[in-house]
Amino acid sequence: MSSFPKNGRLEPAVLDQEDRAAIAAVLSGDRQAYTRIVQKYQRPIYAALRRLVRQHEDADDLAQECFVRAYQHLHEFDLNRSFYPWLYRIGINLAISFMRKRKRHSAVDSLEVFPTAEGNPETHAQALEFYHALEEAIARLPAEQRAILLLRTREDMSYQEMSETLGIEIGTVMSRLARAREKLRAWMRPHLNARAEKI
Repeated sequence: MSSFPKNGRLEPAVLDQEDRAAIAAVLSGDRQAYTRIVQKYQRPIYAALRRLVRQHEDADDLAQECFVRAYQHLHEFDLNRSFYPWLYRIGINLAISFMRKRKRHSAVDSLEVFPTAEGNPETHAQALEFYHALEEAIARLPAEQRAILLLRTREDMSYQEMSETLGIEIGTVMSRLARAREKLRAWMRPHLNARAEKI
């Protein structure tokens, strides 16, 4: 098992002493100690959620909800495990629920497919048209598939990391990602053909 530090890469799953002391203090009734936890992990949690839901206000609200949920369930946390993956998983599950409710989620920068061509208005307009179509296509994906796709493309997670984060089998990760990519390819094929014809 691994843990996610601030740079998004994995480290050994060991609860550091600072987290252990803060969690123990919170569980003993020291609510102020939870402020230290929030301050430590607020930025990486917000950054991860922002990449999923795109809008600052939405990511900010979800990050706050993530810390509230974590506080409410802190007594369930296993002190032998690393804290950040547990917190991260709460945040990702909240984002998935949010995306289910908001079908028209904007994700235009979720996949880097074609660079925009600066200095060429016609090519730039074509690129924008393609990106808008891609945004619409990603928005149509079921929330679980969309989350898998974004964790893979934006968080650069391995199948194992996604499995641990979402609490699902690697086979499920692979099948959801494959279905998401298959749908995107089918939906974007007319736009890709149109681009090829204009080149």
